[in-house]
Amino acid sequence: MKVDNSWRIYTSKDKMAAYIEIEKEALSEEDIALFHESIENQLHEHGIVHGIKEDILTSIDLTVIEPILIAEGTKPINGEDGRLEILANLDTSINREEHWDYREVMRIPNVTKGQLLAKLILPKKGVDGVDVTGRDLKAKDGKQKKIRAGKNVVWKEDVHSFYAVSDGQISINNQQIQVLPVFKVNESISMKTGNLDFVGNIEIQGDVPSGFEIKAEGDIRIQGMVEGATIIAGGSVFIMEGIAGKNIGSIQAGNDIVLGYCNHSHIQAGNDLYVEKSILHSDCTAIGHVFCKLGNIIGGTVSAGKTMEAKDIGNRLGITTEIAFGINKNEYEKEKQLLNRKKTLEEDVEKIRKVGDRLRNGNIDNDPKLRLSLLRQRKLLKQTEEELQLIDQSLFVIQSTIGSENKASLTVRNFIHPNVIISFGKYKRIIKSAHHFVKIQVSKNEIEIIPLFE
Repeated sequence: MKVDNSWRIYTSKDKMAAYIEIEKEALSEEDIALFHESIENQLHEHGIVHGIKEDILTSIDLTVIEPILIAEGTKPINGEDGRLEILANLDTSINREEHWDYREVMRIPNVTKGQLLAKLILPKKGVDGVDVTGRDLKAKDGKQKKIRAGKNVVWKEDVHSFYAVSDGQISINNQQIQVLPVFKVNESISMKTGNLDFVGNIEIQGDVPSGFEIKAEGDIRIQGMVEGATIIAGGSVFIMEGIAGKNIGSIQAGNDIVLGYCNHSHIQAGNDLYVEKSILHSDCTAIGHVFCKLGNIIGGTVSAGKTMEAKDIGNRLGITTEIAFGINKNEYEKEKQLLNRKKTLEEDVEKIRKVGDRLRNGNIDNDPKLRLSLLRQRKLLKQTEEELQLIDQSLFVIQSTIGSENKASLTVRNFIHPNVIISFGKYKRIIKSAHHFVKIQVSKNEIEIIPLFE
């Protein structure tokens, strides 16, 4: 019996491991004596040249029936992405100890001229790997963090750092670092101040009544309440009391939105939405997370790109409440309407063109009515095609997708009531009965409800 019939050497599918499998009963004493002399030749015949475990080869236990790992490839190590290390103090919380003044509700993260704001950590290169056959496995290099110096900030290449060139408030988003001056209003907005449109941050010590518009490229901080007004910020929006929008009030922020409560309003957050109390009959969208841990979400539509947490959702009266993940529910409805309209117009264009073909095949030169009909056909075709172009432009602008529904989840800390409609992208489920302390997510193409506590 030949020694190589007493065992077999094979590799895993990805060529990252090689094994030897010994047929113990088929080995004679002569085979055992020849085993260690010929096994390395067998490895090379199988093309196994990298990661050979020499210590195992010289001491293989021939009584082991299970496959023995005798060679192991080197896995590639992908490089780390570059990142921004923020060195300025961005903490906005207040020390609420025994002598805390309740009027101090937030800290503005100020910086001074010449202060080091942040450092750019460069990406690391990947380390290539090798499988057991000696084939190179390419690793991915880390990606450069892309961020630029904005207003009142300078970038120093030699130390890969950002510095402030003036006093002010620091504002950081995914695109740039800025130091922005603050425009303060020490009272409620009124006709005395009018609408505000400012390049920096705005801080209002009072309320914002209905009909006014407040715009800022940085953050907006309001100590009072907002009624049916429009609030637009390139950074974050902080409203100490909340918004009672009367179905016309709206808040739009490039970053976070933090509210006391939200009632009959339209909210759009470029990152996370934090509501201390309740969200009532409002349309809210957050690209990141929605947190409403202490209150209810009742009525309206709330969309999140990642996760959502609330104490209660819906109520015992069964008011319809929509919760959506992975899509902007309002934009999704607009998108569907536009797509339906586009389909109708495309069908109309085809019909109008066929009419034009029939008219051109007629005796146009000698028939004035036929020529007039053809002119009308051309005008109608042009109008329909122009409307189609406008719809295509609108569809290009609309981004109804705001995250991955497969990674999203809803956590309910108390009750989710019947008649709550939950959507994870294309998956939809209507809650038929109340559930207590649950987590809801997509699993195996279905929306499942999981108890938080068994």
